[in-house]
Amino acid sequence: MTSTRSTAAALALAAALALAPLAVAAADPGQTAPAPAAASAGSAATDRVVVKFRDGAAPGGSPGAVYGQAAARSGTAGAQLAEAAPTAGGATVLRTEEKLAGADLEALTTALEQDPAVEYAEPDLLATTAAEPDDPSYRARQWSLWDDPAGLGMPLAWERATGAGQTIAIVDTGITAHPDLDANVLPGYDFVSAAPNGRDGNGWDADPTDAGDHPDAVLCPNSPMPATSTWHGTQTAGIAAAEGGNGIGISGVAPAAKILPVRVVGACSQGYISDVAAGVAWAAGAAVPGAPANPTPATVINLSLGVVGQCPPVLQSAIDEAVGRGVSVVVAAGNNAVDAARSAPANCAGVISVAATDVSGALASYSNFGSVTVAAPGGDPWAGIHSTGNDGAKEPGAASYTDGNGTSMAAPAVAGAVALVRQAAPGLDANGVRAALTTTARQAPGGCAPGCGAGIVDPVSAVIAAQGGNPFTTRDVIGRLHGRIGASTGKPVSRELCALGGSPCFQEFETGWIVRSSGQEARWIPGALPAQWWTVASAG
Repeated sequence: MTSTRSTAAALALAAALALAPLAVAAADPGQTAPAPAAASAGSAATDRVVVKFRDGAAPGGSPGAVYGQAAARSGTAGAQLAEAAPTAGGATVLRTEEKLAGADLEALTTALEQDPAVEYAEPDLLATTAAEPDDPSYRARQWSLWDDPAGLGMPLAWERATGAGQTIAIVDTGITAHPDLDANVLPGYDFVSAAPNGRDGNGWDADPTDAGDHPDAVLCPNSPMPATSTWHGTQTAGIAAAEGGNGIGISGVAPAAKILPVRVVGACSQGYISDVAAGVAWAAGAAVPGAPANPTPATVINLSLGVVGQCPPVLQSAIDEAVGRGVSVVVAAGNNAVDAARSAPANCAGVISVAATDVSGALASYSNFGSVTVAAPGGDPWAGIHSTGNDGAKEPGAASYTDGNGTSMAAPAVAGAVALVRQAAPGLDANGVRAALTTTARQAPGGCAPGCGAGIVDPVSAVIAAQGGNPFTTRDVIGRLHGRIGASTGKPVSRELCALGGSPCFQEFETGWIVRSSGQEARWIPGALPAQWWTVASAG
């Protein structure tokens, strides 16, 4: 099945919430630029081919001659073959000059099998383990997790870490029961202090269930909120840590992490800043008067909410407490298309503030920008971020799945990435985690002129760097060109990234990019990539 970057997505409410009063800034519905096409997610690329000669057959010339003739017959650039190693059953693994996929790969293996001495020739593909989950919506809908210039490259990261042993606090509207979340959910707490706003008949209590945040004619007359509840906390929890590999639904960025639901937002999507501050402090394990001790403190806190203005002192104090305890606090940058310095908690000291990118890898039209730490996929009107939800119109109903876009969706993806880094390098403090994310982030391939901080987070590179490794090595065609023109390019500052079909592939260097695509030589692009980077394969 062929998929496109403009994956059909029901556009659900997914904006960063505002506090006291807490309102939703919706993503820009007027964005009309066409979304780029993507190759099939199942179209695997490889630079390895397995060849077996028939027993007793004498090739017409040396094996090297057979390989050369086949490469010429295939008519595929980059198909020149060199023996890499013998393998089982008397077969040999060959390497091509560059990764091939689709028709190019089929042409090469067909050309090899045309030689009567060859018993079989087949691509040497990467077998997947639990690193690529069997959750059906992962391949079908979760473009933000794919190893693609616009995605987070999660399969590579999951080979190294899944968030095991980490706890992500979702400080939000609370949570609803969901089969893709329940196994990972810890007992949380409800910090909505005003009983009418909480809709549960009391103030603070030990039940963080989302009772619905739909508007109320008395509490918030003429509210701009939609008439139905958003189930926002359930949605952000799924992006961060939905259970992976369970054969249903989706996978979160940190599928083995635990979720600590902390309810601070109630009716009308409103919540007092003092309640938010209490929730942050409690999530971090600090003592909060009037609340019991938290037996399972978080290692990372997610705040997909915001209020216009300077960081309130009570909230800054709670964030300081959390960061001082080594807990990373990840926050949405906001959805007002302005500098994030104008919105809290994005402008609070010590936070990891997250802008949103769209399906092309560009800054999303709604996202705040500039004074942010990093960016992550937040979705757009053509392709939202698929996550857990609830089908109740006002009160909780049956578990469901939903699509949304906003910096609210980008922040929990980064919170999940933090969980992976903390698992891989448990000795890091909050500053060390921030450094791992920012020093390995990559530039938004679709462009981010107003500023996306350090760039789009790259979880696998952050994990490698946190463990003391070098995530930015070069290889094969790009490596050879870099070896010749390295004085012009400078050092690599990203890993190599390929579009879903295996071509084109990109690697960022200090002064530009080296790009390779099927049928063309690797070439140097100084400066930024074209905004429509996926068209590079067809460029002259």
